[in-house]
Amino acid sequence: MNAVQPPFMNYRALWQGAIILVVFSLGMIGLALLFDIQKATAPQLLTLSALWIAPGVFTALKAVDGRLLHGMVMGVIGALLLSLLIQLMLYLIPYPNVLQQLAGDKSLMILILGGLWGATGGIFAEIVYLRRRKKRQ
Repeated sequence: MNAVQPPFMNYRALWQGAIILVVFSLGMIGLALLFDIQKATAPQLLTLSALWIAPGVFTALKAVDGRLLHGMVMGVIGALLLSLLIQLMLYLIPYPNVLQQLAGDKSLMILILGGLWGATGGIFAEIVYLRRRKKRQ
């Protein structure tokens, strides 16, 4: 008989990882607003965005196959959601310079970093999977 194959992409894991990425990022933005940070430098933004590896690992470990792809797609989806939320937050909170700095030209950089850190999380998840598999043998 014809066996039903599950879809290649685990969409639930993709959306859960993207939501985790957005929550991490909004928490960091909230701390920046709380401590009244006026401007963030590029190394600071890159270091803070490295936390996006965690949702990439989470998403990739939930995937049956294609862990790197799952991590990268989740990173791009999460970064896109974050960019949209930053644009919406500018209308609600018009004064912070940090939000104005992240909006506009930086939106493309946010998308690229989302894909990069998500893929890095996917690579880490693949390493974890292979080590677990090696221990079982």
